[in-house]
Amino acid sequence: MIVIARDSDLEPLTPMLRALNDLHAAQVPGWYHSDGLDAEITSVLAEALAEGAQILMYLTERTPRGYLLWKPNRPSLPALQTPRRLAVLEHIYVEPIWRRRGLGHRLVQRFEAEIAREGYDGWRTSVHNFNAGSQALMQSMGAEAAVTTFVKGTLLRQETARIKPLVRR
Repeated sequence: MIVIARDSDLEPLTPMLRALNDLHAAQVPGWYHSDGLDAEITSVLAEALAEGAQILMYLTERTPRGYLLWKPNRPSLPALQTPRRLAVLEHIYVEPIWRRRGLGHRLVQRFEAEIAREGYDGWRTSVHNFNAGSQALMQSMGAEAAVTTFVKGTLLRQETARIKPLVRR
């Protein structure tokens, strides 16, 4: 079952956000770190909700097994861009033992239903090069790569040593 999280639901999501961040910290140490306290990590989720984000939780036996956090996109630049309402899929996480069972796919489907109900034209997300699973999920949902981000500096040197380039098939 997928439900919309409230402030009182955030504590069980903290270990999931920590695991997601730990993955990023291991792969991109110039960008992320794993030093945040549980209360700080929970506050990241609480602040997102306070700023208008929505968290969808996948529950089995009343226990979250995965979640998707999304928020409204900042308004477009009407003088330069075609006006549209896009949602931003900030992050998605499914516990490792629950992966490959369609939970991520169902979370994205529910997200798409929610944003359609609210009048959004579509969505966007950013996925790191090392995260092939997330890339595959986004592509399976019909998303296409639209922008490549380039980074220079110490972040690049730390990141390059660990990241394998995306291979298109």
